Amino acid sequence: MPSDDDPSRRLVELIQKGIDVEGNCERLFKLHARKVRNFFLRHRFSPEETRDLTQDVFLRVFKGIGSFRLESRFETWLFEIADHVYQNELRRRGTTKRKGWEISLETGGQSEEGEDSTPFEPPPSPPRALDEVLERERVERLSRAIQELPEQMRTCFLLRYGQGRKYKEVAILMKVSIDTVKAHLHQARKRLKLELADTGR
Repeated sequence: MPSDDDPSRRLVELIQKGIDVEGNCERLFKLHARKVRNFFLRHRFSPEETRDLTQDVFLRVFKGIGSFRLESRFETWLFEIADHVYQNELRRRGTTKRKGWEISLETGGQSEEGEDSTPFEPPPSPPRALDEVLERERVERLSRAIQELPEQMRTCFLLRYGQGRKYKEVAILMKVSIDTVKAHLHQARKRLKLELADTGR
């Protein structure tokens, strides 16, 4: 049973309540990022690979944090995700000549009229060296673009796609209408799609 004095537990509770989501996600990242990086370094990944894998771990963490149950320790859950990312990377490296993945921001996997079934997430990197470099640059540019979104739009995007919350939950947390939530998400996807399109030039 996790202790009430566990700083990770307090941060998770605040994030799940929608309180300073961006700031508390950053604090949670800073609290555990070094341990996750060391995990991948011990498995003989390069510093650059370790950085990318660590980013992948925390993208998954923040996407699923809304469903994390506080009965268990956050760190245990975190390293289960890190091990899953590690195993996926081993499988990916053992697979050759696979077709690269495409990222779509047309709808983010959702219908404008209803909820989506597939949360937004960057795709895994293609196996070829050049594609890996290009994909890494695109993911980094996407991350920067998310940070450059207007504050309310960024918060809406992170609640929806970072935490997997439903439209109604996002609307309640942000004290706006569901139509406003949809509008923010539509504009965010449009901006991010343009940003990704620019990387292909």
